[in-house]
Amino acid sequence: MSKLASVFGLFAAIAILGLGTYDFDKLVFIDAFLNWQALAVVLGGTFAAVLMNYPMKQVGCVFKGFFHVFIKEVRNKHDVIEQMVEMSYVVKRKGIVALEQFIEETDDHFMKVAVSDMLIYSRQDELENALSARIASTRYHQQQCIDVYSNMAAYAPAFGMLGTVMGLIIMMTTQGASAIDPFDSEGTSDMMSSLLTGMGLALVTTFYGVLFANFFFLPIAGKLQVLSDEETMRSEMIVQGVLSIHQDDKPLLVREKLMMFMTQKQREILDREAPEV
Repeated sequence: MSKLASVFGLFAAIAILGLGTYDFDKLVFIDAFLNWQALAVVLGGTFAAVLMNYPMKQVGCVFKGFFHVFIKEVRNKHDVIEQMVEMSYVVKRKGIVALEQFIEETDDHFMKVAVSDMLIYSRQDELENALSARIASTRYHQQQCIDVYSNMAAYAPAFGMLGTVMGLIIMMTTQGASAIDPFDSEGTSDMMSSLLTGMGLALVTTFYGVLFANFFFLPIAGKLQVLSDEETMRSEMIVQGVLSIHQDDKPLLVREKLMMFMTQKQREILDREAPEV
């Protein structure tokens, strides 16, 4: 549902922009909002600032973050409980070594790593430290991508203002190049009309800067933070399940420990769906 919400939000933003830039009297879109030079200043300047601020491997977060928000779906936490309880039963019947087959079958990277660590470490504290370090490392790399988009949201309005200042400088110096006859009312009127038109075009860069910062960069940074929190919660559940299995808890106790991560409503749903023992 996270991916679906992102797509709906994107379409809503496009719809709002369409309504705001449409002239309902003339039934046409207002051309003044379409300026490729202004767009190049804002997006080009923002991306250039990102290149200067981050190493190349972190610049890839621009594309990776977009993929996570609009294409990748967060895994459900419910399946962690099912899989951990199932592993607990397997360990009770066949021993912990039997989980090697589970490692080959699962497509969940962190669960695969966590179960592998459980087979490697014999001491509970060593296993817990190793898994906690993995979560911290993952969280750190996710935060780097969030920081990239947060800074892009700060860069875009600044470059929008820069483009506006550039446009005003060009407009003022160009119009001021030739003297205007004070008694020529028509010439003065044309000059004022030209100045107002140029000022409107100059302000388009500020419009683009605010637009991309508040409609794209900040929301993407926020969604990445939400997805990171959800993934961390899921990883914590896996750690708790692995530690519980490692210390030879009963399957029902494993399930009860993992149920603590769920809301009351989710617990009620899972209790209704749980098979009779």
